[in-house]
Amino acid sequence: MYNFADNYAPEESLIWPTEFYFKAEKISLKSGIVEPYEVWHSSEQNRSRIDFYEGTVKRFIYRDPEEKRTIAYELFPKTEGDLDSILYCSQVPCNEQMTKFLPSVEDFTYQGDKTYDGKLVQIWKSVVEEANHYKYENIIYVYKNEDNQYIPVRFVQKQFIIWNAALNSHSITNFYIFNTNVSSDDLDVSKVGKCNDAEPLDTNLKQDLENLHPHLDSDVNKAFESYKNYHGRNYKDKEFEVRKLIFADNWRRIVHHNRKNLGYKLEVNKFADRFDEELVHLFGTRPSKSNALGTEPFPFSEEELNAMEEELPINYDMRQDGIISSIKNQGDCGSCWAFATTAAIEAAISRSNGGRNIDLSEQSLVDCSWSKGYKFDSNQGCNGGFLYEAFKYVTLYGIPTQREYGPYLEQDDYCKMKNMTNVYNIKGFAKVPSLSETALKAALYKFGPVTVVINSELSMLYYSSGIYYEPKCNKYPTNHAVTVVGYGVRDGANYWIVKNSWGEDWGEDGYILMSTADNNCFLMTDGYYPIV
Repeated sequence: MYNFADNYAPEESLIWPTEFYFKAEKISLKSGIVEPYEVWHSSEQNRSRIDFYEGTVKRFIYRDPEEKRTIAYELFPKTEGDLDSILYCSQVPCNEQMTKFLPSVEDFTYQGDKTYDGKLVQIWKSVVEEANHYKYENIIYVYKNEDNQYIPVRFVQKQFIIWNAALNSHSITNFYIFNTNVSSDDLDVSKVGKCNDAEPLDTNLKQDLENLHPHLDSDVNKAFESYKNYHGRNYKDKEFEVRKLIFADNWRRIVHHNRKNLGYKLEVNKFADRFDEELVHLFGTRPSKSNALGTEPFPFSEEELNAMEEELPINYDMRQDGIISSIKNQGDCGSCWAFATTAAIEAAISRSNGGRNIDLSEQSLVDCSWSKGYKFDSNQGCNGGFLYEAFKYVTLYGIPTQREYGPYLEQDDYCKMKNMTNVYNIKGFAKVPSLSETALKAALYKFGPVTVVINSELSMLYYSSGIYYEPKCNKYPTNHAVTVVGYGVRDGANYWIVKNSWGEDWGEDGYILMSTADNNCFLMTDGYYPIV
C-alpha cells in the first residue's frame, strides 16, 4: 500500500506537473461568487484548454514554437435572430505565453504538514507586499502522488489593505480532480467545433470584455490594457498592478451578476479601477431629518389620491416633453444634492415657461447654500448636503444660470451671488408623502420632477440597463440624491425613471430605471418638488 509519508521530504520549491487535467471551483468569500471550471494542459503538445461553467464556454490555446505565436479559439453559444442558439467559434486575443492555469509559486516557502480531506498534505505559504498598499497572504495545500509529483488540493488567497489591515478580498480554490495524463483529443478544437475558418475579432473594450474571461490572468492583462487605453488612464509606477487587481475583482463580480439574469445588467465602466473609498464623494447627500417638511403642504389627501389612481397614465416620461435638461456630471465632489435639486428646478421652470430649457448653476449651491456657521446638519459644499436645505436656500435667494455664475468646478469656491444680475426663484417646495407610490406618481404628473434621497448600493455604480432592484439597498442609510422624471411598466414590472449626476457614460445614457417594489433603496421615503 502506498504511504504518503514515505514521500514527504519537502523540496526547496514547488514544481507543477507539465501535463495535467483538473476540475476546480473558485469561491470568493466576500462576494459569494462561485466559479467552476476545468483545465487541460500539455507542455509537450504546446496546448491548453479551459471550460467555464461545465463547458458553456470553451477556450483552446495553441502555441506554435516555430512561428513563436499563440492562437486561441473560443467556442460559445450565440443566439441568432430566430432566438435559436448555435455553437459559435472565433479567434480571441491571446498573450504570447502559454497559460498553465496553476498558481505561480516562486515566492512560496514550506510551512509543515497536516491531514486534509484524508490526505497528508504539505502547506506552502507566501506573504508579499505591493505598492505600499496591499499585502497578499497566499497558502496552498499540496500532496505528492506515486510519481513524486506535486498535486494541488486547495489554494487560499487573502488580500489586505496595509494602512488599516482590512481584509479586502478572500478566495478559496478547491481542486476536486487532478490527473497527470491528458488526451490529445481533449486538446483538439476540431473534435468539439469547426474553427478552421474562424477569423480574429476586431477588438475594442466592449468586445474584449465579452470574449475574455476575468478568471484568467492572461485575459485580465489584455482586458485591463484595453480598459486603460479606452479611459485614457495613466498610472504611476506600481499603481498599474494595484489598479489591475481592483479592475479584475470588479469585472468578476459584474460577470457573475449578469449570469444570474436578475432583471438588470451591470457593466465595466469608468469606476471599475477605483477603490471604494475613492468613490465616497459620489454619495454626498445626508438622510433627511424626520421633521424636514416643505414650505408648502402636499395638496392631495389620501382619499383624493385613491380617486386619482385611475386617471394617472400607466407610463409617463417627462423626457418626451422636452423639459428635462441634459445629464451632468458631479465629478470629484460630493454635490449630488445640488445636482438633484437643480435638475428638478430646471424642469419645473421649463415646464412653466412653455418648454424653454435653462441651465442653472450647481456651483452656486455648492458655494453659497451653507447655513450660517459650520453646522453638522447644514449643507457643506463638496462634503455633502440636505435636499430640503438646498430647496430652502433657493426659495430665499434664488439660483443663477451657469453662464452668469461661472462653470462647475468640482470643488468649493467663494460665493459670488452678490454679483449676479438675474436669478431664478421658486415660491417654495413640498414634500411627497412617504411610502406612497400613488402620491409620487401624482406629484410627477401634476407638478414635475421630484428630487429623492436613496441608498446607492455598490452595485449601482456599475448599472448598465434594466430595472434595478437590489434588496441590499434597504440595509443601509440613504446617501445619494437623484431626480425622478417619470415612471412606467415593463413586462409587468413597475419602475421609476431616475436622472443621475454621474455623466452620460453611466447607466442608460445617465439614467437608471429603479423598481417601485418594496420602497427599494428608500426611493419613496424622502421626496421633494419645487413650486414655481
